[in-house]
Amino acid sequence: MDKLKVASAFGHAASRYNHFAQVQQRILEWSLSHVPPLARANDSSLSASDPTCIVDLGCGTGRAIPELSKMAEKVIALDIAQPMLDVAAEQYSYINNIQYQCADFDQLSLHFQPHSIQCLFSSMSLQWSESPQTLIQSIAGVLSKSGSAHLTILIAPSFSRLKLAWKSIGRGHAVHDFASLPNWLAAIKQAGLSVEYAQETFIDFYPDFASMLHSIKGVGAHTPDTVTGGHQSLQEQQVRLSKRQLKQARAAFLALNKGHFSLDYHVVQLHLRHRT
Repeated sequence: MDKLKVASAFGHAASRYNHFAQVQQRILEWSLSHVPPLARANDSSLSASDPTCIVDLGCGTGRAIPELSKMAEKVIALDIAQPMLDVAAEQYSYINNIQYQCADFDQLSLHFQPHSIQCLFSSMSLQWSESPQTLIQSIAGVLSKSGSAHLTILIAPSFSRLKLAWKSIGRGHAVHDFASLPNWLAAIKQAGLSVEYAQETFIDFYPDFASMLHSIKGVGAHTPDTVTGGHQSLQEQQVRLSKRQLKQARAAFLALNKGHFSLDYHVVQLHLRHRT
């Protein structure tokens, strides 16, 4: 996965993200409602003067910031796309316990000391990780021994019918292959963490095919396997969908999706801790 392309896509989407991210907001509200009350961690490696800290991984435009800021003395809003952080900082300038950090959540050890973070939160970002194994190892390395991580992730079979529709016209690469829940659980086991989890499916409806596709592009989620060819050569990127191909994809999708323009968002919230 090309992280520069991911950062660029989400950066370009920053100014319009909140307009399109309606289902993401519903998922965020669900995510926050399932986070257990966060008491200060009884971590012997921390001094009494150390603040309670939550790191929001892939914070985007910061929609979780108002609630997270009430849960901790400090929130670190972390995202790979600086334009997303700029939008968040401007929108929530009135909240004074937020620190903004441009970083890759697959490489947390470059930015935090080992086992120094008491709580990590994320909603609808970590599916863009390099791999479940890379991400969970990254989190395990910085999570304090008595800390917790609460991560809501888009998983397979999200967008599966849309992928089949594109595949019918030779464009199966246009939809990202999301990792499955067993993939994530295997990565968690490998990292030596304990896990509890909850699953939910959210359905978003659209008036037409174009609106549905724009909703994906509008939040930057057409990366890395964009409809216009994110991983293709320059020559291949110049090949655009014809009206006939788009019509064929639309018909295939409606046949697969019982005549509805809708997308299924399958999500899991993972509650992680170090094993005692």
